[in-house]
Amino acid sequence: MEISGETLKAIMRNYPTGVTIVTTVYNNEYYGLTVNSFTSLSLNPPLVLIAIDKRLQSHEAIDKSNVYAVNILPDDMKDLAIKFATAPREERFKGLKLRTAKTGAPIIEGSIAYLDCKVTAKYPGGDHTIFIGEIVDAQILNNKAPLIYYNRGYYSIAQAKPLP
Repeated sequence: MEISGETLKAIMRNYPTGVTIVTTVYNNEYYGLTVNSFTSLSLNPPLVLIAIDKRLQSHEAIDKSNVYAVNILPDDMKDLAIKFATAPREERFKGLKLRTAKTGAPIIEGSIAYLDCKVTAKYPGGDHTIFIGEIVDAQILNNKAPLIYYNRGYYSIAQAKPLP
């Protein structure tokens, strides 16, 4: 049985994920996009992975720069997540307070935490590339509630109720 991309998307909408903005710097220009295909991979060495659509400008920038930063978004940055998912690249960083990570990738002020990574491996993943990143720097910046993406909408984990 063959599963269509639309069927897979419909199924995956039922799996809530955290929301991040992945950033990089390439040719002295910032690139960034909203990403929920992000996960930790290893504690020793400290590795994370992201999966990026090969058609995107940010894909080429990460592929060539071999660095990226994962900015974990709090629930008050929903509009920023939408902006980084839909706005032209040139508009995404306008008006943001940024700092520069060790790798040169931009860190978004107000993020819950960031992971600054150098790419150690790349693997084909269909229409995406899986970028394995070794964490070279990381910091928790605040203790706000994270932004969650579920069923085509954004939520705060603070809206969730703990199970007894």
